[in-house]
Amino acid sequence: MKTWLSWLAPYAIAALVIVFISRQYSITAIRAEMAKGEWLPLIPLAFVTYVASLAWVAAADRTVLRGLLAEDLTPSYLAVAKGKAAAVVLHIVHYALGQGVYATWMARRTRLNLGQAGGLIFYIILAELGSVCLYAALVIGIGRPDVPSAVFPLVLGVALALIAAVVFLPATRSERFGFLQIWVKVGRARGLAQLGIRVGQHATTTTATWLAARWFGMDLPLAVMLSYLPVILVVGSLPINVAGFGAVQGAWLLLSPWAPAERILAFSVVWQAASALALVARGLPFLRGVLADIREGKQSAAPTGPSD
Repeated sequence: MKTWLSWLAPYAIAALVIVFISRQYSITAIRAEMAKGEWLPLIPLAFVTYVASLAWVAAADRTVLRGLLAEDLTPSYLAVAKGKAAAVVLHIVHYALGQGVYATWMARRTRLNLGQAGGLIFYIILAELGSVCLYAALVIGIGRPDVPSAVFPLVLGVALALIAAVVFLPATRSERFGFLQIWVKVGRARGLAQLGIRVGQHATTTTATWLAARWFGMDLPLAVMLSYLPVILVVGSLPINVAGFGAVQGAWLLLSPWAPAERILAFSVVWQAASALALVARGLPFLRGVLADIREGKQSAAPTGPSD
């Protein structure tokens, strides 16, 4: 029963959010805004954006792996990119499915056991959260956009907490505590480097999203868009959305002081659809190979711990 509830929860939450939004805002008006907007150019823009994003995130994930594994056990940059792209295709269907496939693929390719691979995925998830908050803090601190005063200390606090973990945990004996051994083995230098790479990824995706919004017909200040988009990205990455739809539409309404709510919702639907299409096109060619790696690894690989 618990398994079924955990799988159905994202769909139920997404449906509730969509029902709530449909009662607060006119569906007819949203559809009219979708019809008025320039949506066709967003499809190639989304594809280019998420190919570039994959280049960043594969470099970040491989930086983490190089701190964990001997060179002969570390997957190549291209292999990591393929594994990540394929897992994201399943992530669109369900958050746990995508993360589970990526963790299992990592375990098969690197000879980490599943517990260590799970710790690795947890490290990556926290790194993504910390880097997106760091990016938001940098944009707000430098650009000084007109956003609520509570946003800056919130994102700065999360970013500093994650940076502190990267800096100080390697100096402790926390490797005795299961999943924390990942933090110790990755170390400070690689931990900070992969955070910096992920900031580059967020700069790419948020700038492209601002450009897409302008093409669609939303004239938003760049600093405002770059400040709020990290928050939207965090909400969109949570396991309470399905294929990019659900609670994230509510997060998009943070931009309502700068554009009509119906236009914002129309853009969010069109951009999420274009993004989902781009992610599938990016990862589908590699999905069969990644699943084959998992099957072959299950049959032949003997799990061992990561090399020192």
